[in-house]
Amino acid sequence: MKFWTDVNIPRPFKKALEQAGHGVFTAPERAKDTLILQLAREANAVIVTLDRDYYKYVLVDGWKCAGVIWIRPTPLNRRAEIIAKLVRLTKTHAEVLSTSFITLSLDRIEVVNLK
Repeated sequence: MKFWTDVNIPRPFKKALEQAGHGVFTAPERAKDTLILQLAREANAVIVTLDRDYYKYVLVDGWKCAGVIWIRPTPLNRRAEIIAKLVRLTKTHAEVLSTSFITLSLDRIEVVNLK
């Protein structure tokens, strides 16, 4: 599966996705969210972000995309847990990643179908 990581995603998240066998693209520095949406859509890649603006762009304004994983704020000392949960998500929910807006936090996974 292909992922497009927003500029705010720390390197350990990207590395974990790559080690799990996924293709990972990284947004250019200072790239606007709308450009990332466009580039990810063209690459048919799921966006991974910490930015809540994607909720508005995709679910409220109706921007088309190949899926979003919105990672909610997590304390630094629990980063390994959320990274592990992200990698598990790519395995357990692989069939819906490219058709969903997924909110990922330490205590829940919320899936909203985009189709």
